[in-house]
Amino acid sequence: MTVEHQYGGKHKNMPRLNQADMKRLAAMIQRGELFPVLNHTKWAELRNEMLAAPPLEHPRFRARSVFAAADFCSDWDSEFYYHLHPVEELEWLELRTASAAWLREALRRHSIPYSLEDGIVRIWGYTRPGLQPKWI
Repeated sequence: MTVEHQYGGKHKNMPRLNQADMKRLAAMIQRGELFPVLNHTKWAELRNEMLAAPPLEHPRFRARSVFAAADFCSDWDSEFYYHLHPVEELEWLELRTASAAWLREALRRHSIPYSLEDGIVRIWGYTRPGLQPKWI
């Protein structure tokens, strides 16, 4: 059974922001506080790839929301289907797998840009003024 069949489709079950937070996010982008990097389709491709990962890869993630306090990020988690935040609010998502080569190939396959932050793969949803990751 494919991930799409198991979970009812590629995009429709991904968590979405409520209207108030969508307006708040749009205002942050309009004011130049955030610069979008990844779109909803790329986030869905990444999520589907992690859901379909071989069990030995055991992908894990932690994330930072654009609405979070400056020093906050989530704890490490491995539940991509239920626990991944609405992607529209993700400033970044860090990934760990058993094989760095497998992860890099998965990201290349979907043309998902990333950086390495302290040796950890970071997928950027947004960057901020004065912050330009070293893209890989």
